[in-house]
Amino acid sequence: MEQFKIIGYYLCEITDTPKWLSGIGRRMLSVSTCLGEQHPRQECFLGRWQKGESEKYRKKLKMDEEQYREFTEEAKRLFACGRMDVDCRLRHLTDARSFYRRICRAVPCRVVSVAVLPEHFEMIAEEWKESSCKATYEETEIGRWIGSDILGWDIGGFHSFLCNALQNDLPEARFNDMGLLENEFGEVAEFARQIEGKGEPVEWIPCRVGVYGSF
Repeated sequence: MEQFKIIGYYLCEITDTPKWLSGIGRRMLSVSTCLGEQHPRQECFLGRWQKGESEKYRKKLKMDEEQYREFTEEAKRLFACGRMDVDCRLRHLTDARSFYRRICRAVPCRVVSVAVLPEHFEMIAEEWKESSCKATYEETEIGRWIGSDILGWDIGGFHSFLCNALQNDLPEARFNDMGLLENEFGEVAEFARQIEGKGEPVEWIPCRVGVYGSF
């Protein structure tokens, strides 16, 4: 049995699959900002909102102004103290669950973990040395497996192999109803080797995606 190490937790929205991405089902859940949406949005703690977007986001979350202020202030606090990274990745499951309770009635979303094999954990940690991202996680509750992804880190976030439609190069890839790979993890690792050097200029890493609570 593989021994996985967690690289972080995300609060991911379940979104419609982009029209240009075919063959993986109607819905998807992704930690890649190219494909999905993660909460709290990056602008909550980094700023740089486009005109009207902050108010639009508040209304989407169905929060009044005071609730929204507290929500964004908490995101800023966690980012400032290193408990949230630039790609909306949370370092503690408790923080991810806290945000989930605030928005789950308004947004179809799930708390997920991303975990990798030890050698890939070290690879990611090496890439993160040049950024503010953190790679040391003490928590080990990796959640119930809901599928796998193949991810590659690029400056401030992950690309998925789906960003470049690389599933077209993997005829044996099978997807579940969340747009995640349902193949055995050993097969997913082999897929990552097969697409190395293709698509984005990243190291493709097989990742286990876990979920907490009912789905």
